Amino acid sequence: MREYEIKIANVKKSCDTARKVAKFLSVFFAVVAVLLLVGSIVLFANKGELNNYAKVENINGRNMACFYNNEGNEVINISQVDKVADYGILGALNVMNMLIGKGMVAEALGVSTLSMAASLAIFVVVLFMIMNVFKMIENSDTPFDESIMKKIKTVFGLITIVVFFSVGLGAAVLVGVGFWSMYCILDYGYVLQKEADETL
Repeated sequence: MREYEIKIANVKKSCDTARKVAKFLSVFFAVVAVLLLVGSIVLFANKGELNNYAKVENINGRNMACFYNNEGNEVINISQVDKVADYGILGALNVMNMLIGKGMVAEALGVSTLSMAASLAIFVVVLFMIMNVFKMIENSDTPFDESIMKKIKTVFGLITIVVFFSVGLGAAVLVGVGFWSMYCILDYGYVLQKEADETL
């Protein structure tokens, strides 16, 4: 029985460490999301002035953008600016390509920045859910509890959905299969724990 108690104590210690790491990451990504949100607001607020200094050229089938100063010297070169759209979510790609095609570089960059802020905000929500799961495990007598299993299933499903919208279907399928395999292993542990509790 002593060995069992040591293992449970180690699991709780690991959960506490994982919860602290998730908390640190959630705070870090929340700060980055806020900075990106402020950046997108600045881009939208100054779009007229920024677009006056921007020029979009199609080179080898890709849109390239350059910002110039008053003397006409290149200040910033955003090579393949439409490539930034690949990191967008929820239709941001189409909006950005449309804006870039019209020479609205500041707006396109604003949409990209806003899209990245939204992605990070969703990621922060997922991290908070993960923290909640670790806290539940830490406070329970056993990591194999029905409420914990339901919470884990919800977190796994939410992460898979986030991966689908952020990266694509292929990555979401891989993540989903991986999480489903992990859930099946945990569910088996839950069944064994339930049988052991009923035996006692």
